[in-house]
Amino acid sequence: MKKVIYTLVILAVSALHADARIWRVNNTPGINADFNTIAAAVTAAAAGDTIYIEGSTTNYSGANLNKKLVFIGTGYLLSGANSNAGLQANPNPANIGSILLDSAASGSVFLGLSGLTIQNLSPTGFGTDNITISRCQLSSISLYYSPQPGTIADGWNINKSYIGTIYGNIGVLRNWNVSNNIFVGSLDAPGSSNTNLVVRNNVFRSTVTLYNGYFANNIIYATVNLTNVVVKNNLAIGSPGGFTSYVGSNGNSNGHTDAAMFQGLTGNSTDGQWRLAAGSPAIGAGLTIGAVVNPDAGAFGGPDPYRLSGIANIPTIYSLTVPASIPSGSNSMTITFSSRNNN
Repeated sequence: MKKVIYTLVILAVSALHADARIWRVNNTPGINADFNTIAAAVTAAAAGDTIYIEGSTTNYSGANLNKKLVFIGTGYLLSGANSNAGLQANPNPANIGSILLDSAASGSVFLGLSGLTIQNLSPTGFGTDNITISRCQLSSISLYYSPQPGTIADGWNINKSYIGTIYGNIGVLRNWNVSNNIFVGSLDAPGSSNTNLVVRNNVFRSTVTLYNGYFANNIIYATVNLTNVVVKNNLAIGSPGGFTSYVGSNGNSNGHTDAAMFQGLTGNSTDGQWRLAAGSPAIGAGLTIGAVVNPDAGAFGGPDPYRLSGIANIPTIYSLTVPASIPSGSNSMTITFSSRNNN
């Protein structure tokens, strides 16, 4: 059973990265994977390789990352109360803990992971660029500022993720895209030297502090502290602090309610509750993005909407039937599985 699942996934990942090697990590006893720890896989991998972290009932320990790698997990909120059941035949997440970066990790990709925490290895000389975090349950990003050279973090793309907090005494952020996420904690980007921060089509449920950027198509239930920021087509639940000065111009509005805005948790998943309700004021309320005219505001709107449970954009098996036993003398068995494309 496990061999069938893993073979399909490895073939799918290989198609995405045909010129790089694929490594499997699984810490479940009895599973014959390449490694049972992420740190061992990182040590063995070459820059550009992909590490597939398989679902497990046991959390993985994190690793220090000093090379460009791709990490792919199985998603999150796959089982239990208010989950998105039926998306994976194996409903266990790939919960990986802390990844500590240095500048040599620039260009790395994190996809479909649970419990991800990103930190820099040292508060001096950070400078890790072009990081992509997509379809992850992201506990936090903590980037520490230092007056040393190399404290600029350039070209980060954080999208379609369920996020705790992006915080800390952050250095200089340049050319960040933060889009189609659900924030249950705060976004704290207070650096006055930040440039070109695009924060669009998110749901915020806590404080937003942003310098030098573009803030549009968001739905907020949060205090906002915005300095030198273009603010357009955002909707607020109630009248949160710092937002009222933008209301009445550039498509910004407040005084909305959760009940009118969102589907809510009743009969829904933890992340699915933030989908728009029928008749929501956020429907068609967003600023046009490329070819998408008047998209919905919030995480599920725009050209690249949030995906439930962060299922990676590779084929997955969501249903699997394997015989409990094989008759004596038989040299074959029938396995039935169903798969889907998650682009």
